[in-house]
Amino acid sequence: MWFLLGSVISMATLAFCGGCVSQPAEKSAQTNPQPAMGPIGEPQPQPSPASPDASSGTVTSDESIGSEIRRRLNADPATAVGIVAVVEDGNVTLRGEAPSLAVSWRAEGTAHGVKGVKSVVNQIIVNTPSATQ
Repeated sequence: MWFLLGSVISMATLAFCGGCVSQPAEKSAQTNPQPAMGPIGEPQPQPSPASPDASSGTVTSDESIGSEIRRRLNADPATAVGIVAVVEDGNVTLRGEAPSLAVSWRAEGTAHGVKGVKSVVNQIIVNTPSATQ
């Protein structure tokens, strides 16, 4: 009885661990490309605006970065007005006014999400309504 139980456990262990055999590092890297990972909240390095985009072969210019940021900001009614994005060498500066800190942060996150953006400086002024009016 114990022999049968031991045999079943051994077979199950071998079957389970048999799928754990790893491939050589070179072959694994070629067949299973992994996305770039970094610390939470930190943007990944992007290709410079003057360099070709590796996936499509196109050049990411400051003008195209600014247009994409504006398009994304316009898609959200809260960030559609009052915020201006200035792009120089892939570095974005956000200026203007927002009704809340959350809207300011949302605009900053939107700018970070655009391909080709190296950094974002948030200079948005938050105008909250005063309680005494």
